[in-house]
Amino acid sequence: MSRMIFRNYGGSYQLRIQNAEDLEKIQVLDEVYWAATSIPTDSLNCDKAFTAYVDTDRNGRIRPAELKTACSWLIQVLADHHRLSKGSDVLRLQDIDIHRPEGQKLHAVAELILTNLNMPGKNEISLAQVRDVQSIMSSAANNGDGIIPPEVTSNADLAQFITSIMDTVGSQMDACGKPGISEDELKKFFHEAETYLAWEAQGEIPKGQECTEIMPWGIDTRKAYDLVRNVEEKVDQFFAQCALVKFDKRAATQMQLREKELEEIDFTDTAKMIDRLKDGPLASPNSEGLLNFEGEINPIYVDSLLELKEKVLSRALGDSVERLNENEWRKVKNIFRSYRVWLENKEGSTVEKLGRDRLRSYLVGPYREQASALIKKDLAVANDLNQIQNLEKLILYQRWLMILVNNFVSFADLYNPNARALFEMGTLIINERQITFTMGVEDRQAHKKISQRSSMYLLYVEVAGRQDKDIKFEIVAPVTSGSAEGLCVGKRGIFFTVDGHEWDAEVVDIVVNPISVSESVKAPFHKFADFVRKQIEKMTKSSEEKLVSTASSDSASGTVRDLMLGGGLAIAALGSSFAYITKALSEVKPVQVLIALLGLAMVFLLPSIIAGFIKIRKRDMSSLLEASGWAVNVHMRINMTMGQLFTHTPHLPKDAHKERRDIVSKFVKEFEYNTSQSMRPTTFVLVFIFLLLCLMLLLLNFAG
Repeated sequence: MSRMIFRNYGGSYQLRIQNAEDLEKIQVLDEVYWAATSIPTDSLNCDKAFTAYVDTDRNGRIRPAELKTACSWLIQVLADHHRLSKGSDVLRLQDIDIHRPEGQKLHAVAELILTNLNMPGKNEISLAQVRDVQSIMSSAANNGDGIIPPEVTSNADLAQFITSIMDTVGSQMDACGKPGISEDELKKFFHEAETYLAWEAQGEIPKGQECTEIMPWGIDTRKAYDLVRNVEEKVDQFFAQCALVKFDKRAATQMQLREKELEEIDFTDTAKMIDRLKDGPLASPNSEGLLNFEGEINPIYVDSLLELKEKVLSRALGDSVERLNENEWRKVKNIFRSYRVWLENKEGSTVEKLGRDRLRSYLVGPYREQASALIKKDLAVANDLNQIQNLEKLILYQRWLMILVNNFVSFADLYNPNARALFEMGTLIINERQITFTMGVEDRQAHKKISQRSSMYLLYVEVAGRQDKDIKFEIVAPVTSGSAEGLCVGKRGIFFTVDGHEWDAEVVDIVVNPISVSESVKAPFHKFADFVRKQIEKMTKSSEEKLVSTASSDSASGTVRDLMLGGGLAIAALGSSFAYITKALSEVKPVQVLIALLGLAMVFLLPSIIAGFIKIRKRDMSSLLEASGWAVNVHMRINMTMGQLFTHTPHLPKDAHKERRDIVSKFVKEFEYNTSQSMRPTTFVLVFIFLLLCLMLLLLNFAG
């Protein structure tokens, strides 16, 4: 193995990875020297199937061990590694190492696919061809997942059998997108069917017998028990209420409707009245504990009780029953105890709706063997399907793995203007500049908490399509050179994603930091100028208000006198000040003035320049990646030179020519517009200051 070469990217040394030999070096390179140690797969702009193959634990992140495993597998499977640096999605069959068992399988399945595509003898296979075959196999009758839908067979009875299983014990989704059954559903169905029929057999009455322990009244047992069960709860409740009345007769009154309850009942609401009757006693409880069928009975239950009396009680108790006590009621229930236990221990109820006859036909018929044969036939192609997936994996690794390594172990693609890093979203064009490094943002506020550590000027931009149906998303774009002039919330631009699509863009948030040293130097002066401007505006507004107040007073003559007096004093003060300044300056040599001015400039400018350099040197792009979920292992400092790499204004085309003459002035002159009034007051102020400085210099020279 040749020696490792580390390249300098703005002070960060990262491994050079250009070919398969460099790819093997990451197996021995300590993770301390990797650019990143963990990356989220959803931040990578590449084939999602590729990241799914690399992310073996399916946790949405790729770690060094997973990347090393992918590289090792690729190097072993391929005999010729020269095409790895090209990133091609076309695999040459002669590049597969057929001296290894896995390579032999991959080579064989590639030849099989080409043969099925009527391309026998061809020595290349593409990713699209492999995926086309995968699509065909996944929608075929046999696709290796061991799940068979009813449509898999032309036998109507067998298809109905499969449907019956799906309707009773459930189904699974086949690779073709249709519901079907597997060996698990098949086993569960037959277990349920056998259990249910065994339970049902316990309740059958043998030929020659009229009854059994479970069926004490023979074929009438089921109907008689249903009549008992329909009123059992209310009858039990009645005897309990009678016992309470026997213990305390006042309970009988409490069980009746109270005056307040009667007042609250809406006698026009039938549903509520019926509900109240259902909750009421079966009959008026008494201390004797007798249910009198000739007395008053709750009308909701009267029909059920009379049917119980005629069809069950008279047969169970032997005589015509006019009254029923609790002991007699227990005797009636005990008759059906075995039947109740058998009913409560019912098994296999999921298949009950198919009926005993159909279940028996399924158990004794050939259906189980036929369905098992179909499932085994489907599973038989699983190995071929797995090999097709491995072939897809191989082509994807050949296409993307070298690129991923240069966005993981090293960030070479980030600093290369001729390439795009996998985590870049595209290029933002805004305010006469091109920002080439952008990243997607899911949660802006959470992202800002981390990205603010970058010490960079950041634009958070909302990107949207030109139609309402297009999806909106947000990006972060660091401004690394130039100035912040013109950049503000609401500023619009245009965004080109890495796939070339064009989107509208609008700034929605800004993290303010120095973009250049000059901006750091000018920052204190801007703040001082803003302070002076605000003070002047404040003073001007105050003077105007005072002048208006004075002018509106009743003493007009006094106002004029005050104005003249104040103006005279001001002129006198200015004259005295000017004379004093002139006298003082006449005693100072020009060289001394220049040295003093230079000293003052150094006092104010030097700290700003130093602070500017410190802030610019602190800029670190790694915070943007970390805010997006990356575990970055290197400092990604952005110096002034590197800043122009990510934010710049492209040159005009080589053959372009600039006409220096202002075409607007030409038009103004051509149409003879009057510009005498266009000079602004600011211009007069500047001219006055210039003339004053010239006068001061003349006085100094004269004094010297």
